[in-house]
Amino acid sequence: MTKRLWWIAGAMLSVLALALGVWWFWGRPQGPLKVKAGVVAPVSMQEDVYATGSVVPVSRQEVRVLTPGQVAKVEVKVGDTVKVGQALVSLDTTLVDAQVAQARVSVEAAQAAVNTAQANLDELKKAQSAANLSGLGAESGAVSASSLLPDFLSDGKNLLQENPISPAVINQAEGALAQSKAALKQAQEMLKVAQVQQGQLIHKAGIAGTVLEVNAQEGSLASAQLPLVVVADLTQMNVEAQLNEVDAGKVRVGGKAIISSKMLGETTVQGTIVEISPTAVAKPSVQGNASPTVGVKIRLDKAPLELKPGFTVTIEIVIATKEGIIAVPQEALFQEGNKNYVYRIQAGRLEKTEVTLGIGNDTHQEITSGLKAGDQVVLNPSTDFSEGMLVAPEVGSGGS
Repeated sequence: MTKRLWWIAGAMLSVLALALGVWWFWGRPQGPLKVKAGVVAPVSMQEDVYATGSVVPVSRQEVRVLTPGQVAKVEVKVGDTVKVGQALVSLDTTLVDAQVAQARVSVEAAQAAVNTAQANLDELKKAQSAANLSGLGAESGAVSASSLLPDFLSDGKNLLQENPISPAVINQAEGALAQSKAALKQAQEMLKVAQVQQGQLIHKAGIAGTVLEVNAQEGSLASAQLPLVVVADLTQMNVEAQLNEVDAGKVRVGGKAIISSKMLGETTVQGTIVEISPTAVAKPSVQGNASPTVGVKIRLDKAPLELKPGFTVTIEIVIATKEGIIAVPQEALFQEGNKNYVYRIQAGRLEKTEVTLGIGNDTHQEITSGLKAGDQVVLNPSTDFSEGMLVAPEVGSGGS
């Protein structure tokens, strides 16, 4: 009986303690929830896209061969400065030199045949003219051609009168001349081909610049896999980078970029976007296909000597710059579905407000509609917040 009384007394004490706790929590006055807040004010903002890229020469020449050949002479070494047309490397030209010489002989023989055919045609035409002149004089009663010509020409005239030259003979001579001219042209073309083949074995600089690589060795076979010599113009440089889909959609040809590098220290280099790839590429990796990226090429306004081909640099592309715009800290924003919101503090209570975004950077986001200067917004809103909740900014909460 005594144990039962003690048990009942303990239960009553527990209920009383619980009631006191509920009264303490709900019965005492509840103050507003303290929140961090910022005041919306006009600011100046610049939106940027950041990436890394590689330095590459604007102009670059790689000397390659389609078929292996023996290297006869290497004219340059790494670091040499070369001019346009300067010899870089020569392959063995023994066979092609013989072909050029043979082609020249063929041209000379064809030219001699043309000269002979032309002379023969000229003689036949002169003889025909003389015969026609003699016949015309006899018919008109004029002085005979034999009375005006020396005896040996007069004898020739008499011979032509007995054996006149027919048009068929002239046509045949003209055909022989045309045929010999065609043979000459063919021989000349063969000479050009041989000379081109000869020239292809002597590789020359197509651009003025600096020799970056020399892979050819005298007496060795030229490899078709490696360039024999690489030349680049180091006075003009590009930076090539890959941008993700979102950033690629923001940049435009002609946009400005700022290039920085550890090699440059505090100095930066200005550049201009000159090319944006028309397609996105997803390169395969060990984990699978990566997200698609778009290639961008930036022309440096002035390439410093410290930037060597192949160096990695940091790129800051300026997307937009605006003055006096309404903006909020990035931590004030939250999303529901495809819409963006902030919690605005109105008369000490939360008001869920939809906003439209403009440009942004790492710290702030432009608001094009939904807020005005002087509005107070909550920073780092919690998922426990709700419309109409009573709040009060913490001491020290300031503007955006």
